[in-house]
Parts: sequence; structure tokens; C-alpha cells
Amino acid sequence: MIRSIEETEEIEKRTNREWRTVSDPKEAGWLFSQDLLHRDRDSNTLFLSLDIRQDREEQDRALVQFYKKDNVRWTSSLQSTLRGDVAKGSGVDRHVMSTVIFRLMNGFHINLGKVAVTKVFEGEPDHLIPSVSDELLDNNMFAVAGRMIGHSFLHCGPRLPGLSPAIIHILFEGSLESAPVTIHDCSDLDVRDTIMKLQGDAKVEECGMINQLCLSWDLPTPNATNRKCLSEKILLHAVIERTKHQINQFRQGLIETGLWPLLIHRRDVIPVLFPRDSEAEITPQIVLDCITWPSSITVFFESYKAKDEDESEIMDVHRVSGFLKTYIENASSTELKSLIKFWVGWEVPATEMKVEIVEATFPTAATCFEKLRLPRHYTTYKAFHQDLRACISTSNTGFGCA
Repeated sequence: MIRSIEETEEIEKRTNREWRTVSDPKEAGWLFSQDLLHRDRDSNTLFLSLDIRQDREEQDRALVQFYKKDNVRWTSSLQSTLRGDVAKGSGVDRHVMSTVIFRLMNGFHINLGKVAVTKVFEGEPDHLIPSVSDELLDNNMFAVAGRMIGHSFLHCGPRLPGLSPAIIHILFEGSLESAPVTIHDCSDLDVRDTIMKLQGDAKVEECGMINQLCLSWDLPTPNATNRKCLSEKILLHAVIERTKHQINQFRQGLIETGLWPLLIHRRDVIPVLFPRDSEAEITPQIVLDCITWPSSITVFFESYKAKDEDESEIMDVHRVSGFLKTYIENASSTELKSLIKFWVGWEVPATEMKVEIVEATFPTAATCFEKLRLPRHYTTYKAFHQDLRACISTSNTGFGCA
């Protein structure tokens, strides 16, 4: 269902008020989301299906078509399926939600605007702005983006990092005059070069390209006295004025997910929804703090084991657990996100990620139970590292070894 701002006020009246007073913005977002999901638990379930046997373009088209649907209650229960894969359960939901945000960040393989990869947002990290493509606007892609981001937030999924603070400011109805626009927000490098020339000492009064740009945007041509003011107007036009319709559509998509009361009344939740690029990084300590390590008592072996193997079991647990810790301590943020996605289904660390040492050939994961199962047979870190990386890579196309 499409929700107007007025209708969201009704949501606010119905929802649990604890999210208003709790000090931690992350907890406030979780409380608000859980209450919305609980209230709509009896609504018609949303079914999202991807066929992993299809090519990337067909999969991306299926994702976009799902979020293009109008009159959808996005707070309904979600059930995702991967056709061509035997995996089921909440781990599949996490995997699909991770895929949605990954595609939104890196581009959809669908042909809109005569390009092979369609990016809804463009620019440099922490300064992403909506694309000025008319084709994306006409195809309602910014509403799609708002729905994707809001839907993922409702289910505690990945966020979209790196959006420009100026765009976030306007998105949440900040004034144009106070928008914190910087030169880094200008994704058009030719326009950026023009702005820098106007801010510098180069002679630009006779520059045809600059004059043409100014005339096309209904701005005065440069002269000796208006250079600084003109550079600011060009920057504001490039970043805000040219994207205002996209921002409005983006806002409507977010509103439809039911999150608007939270974001208006708890402004401190906005950075949680739209983190800086650096804040979205995963560190080794973040991962290590979430792990429940195995012991000789809790280790689960999937096949028969002799009674006299107790001592060797303990040694295997300690050795293989140590290999995993070494891998985590030396992994980059990107590698850690891949490990977590293989482990639990998406790149967001779970509160309690379990490790089991088992009788097996290769590492596997039970994503629904947030368990990583590692074979006990590894005696060298090199072999462990090689197999773990190979198995992690399978999560990009489905569940593979999961």
C-alpha cells in the first residue's frame, strides 16, 4: 500500500512508544521495525523469488520488478526462495536482501539509458547523489531504491553507505540554503572542473563551454565580479536542483515502507539508515566479538567417533579455531563481509555467530542457525585458508557450500 505522510502519522500513533525514548538510535530503529513487522504479521506474505540458474540481467530484472510493485504493504512477512538451490529459511531471506543492497550499490544489469549497468546513485564514496538520468526517473527507479533501503532496514539488513550529506539533508526536508554541498558532491567531472576554474584565477569570461553551461541552466555568464557567486550556484544546481525530482521520488519510496515517523521523530536514526562509507566497514574485532567459539563439550561431530578420540578432538578444536581467528585477524573489510555473508546470509554480523568443528571435507554454513561448520582435518593454515576462501566465493551465486 502507498502511504502518504498523513497516513504515516496513523502508524506513529499505533506503534510502541518505547522507540521514542530509548537512548541508542540503533535500538530505537530495531524497536520501531519489530513493532511494525509484528502488527502486520497476519498480512499477506510477500514472496520474492530469484532463479540462480538465470543470467545476471534476468535476476536483476526480477529484483527490480518486485520492488516496482505499487500498493504493497512492505511491513508484511517476507518469504524468499532461490530457484535452483535447495536452501530454505531465514538464511535465504538474508542472502536475497544482501543481493538487493549490493545491486543498489554497484548497479543493476538492466538496460536503462543505453548502458549495460544501471546505477541509481553515482559519484565518489560518501558523496553519492541520485543519477540525473531521465530514464531512471521515468521508470520509478528512485522509488524502487527507497523501498529497497526501507525494506532492508525493517528486516535488520544491510544499509546503503556513502550517500551525500547534502542529499540526506534535502531528503529529510532540510532547506536548500543550509544544504552542506561540497565540490565532492558534484559527480559530473566536467561541471566540477568548471566550478574549480571559476573559484580559481583562470580567465573564463571568454570560455564558450562555461558560457554554454550557464545559459543551459538559466544562469548568468561569468564576469569579473560574479565568479564566486556563480560557482556556488552551479554547484547547487548540479547537486540539488538537477536531482530534486529524484529525491522526491526516493522520499516517497521510503515513506511507503512505513519508516517515516521514526526518521522524522528520531533524527539520530538517519545516520544508522545512511551510514558513512567508513562506518559501514567491518573490522576483525567486530567479528571476533560476535563469535561463540566451540569447546570439547559443545563440538558436534556429524559421523561416528570413537571414545578414545577425546584428546585429539580438543587439539583439533583448538587448532582449527585458531586458523579461523588468524584468517579473521588478517582479513580486509571486504573479505570479512564475504565471510559473514557466507556464514549468516548477509554482510551484517549476527549477535551470536556459532562455530562448530565437524567431520567433513569442506567448510559449510547453516545460515538459518548462523553456524559456521569447519572440518577438523586441517593441519596447516595454508590448506584451511585455501578451502575457506573457495567456499566463501560460492555465496555470490547462491548458497553453494552453505
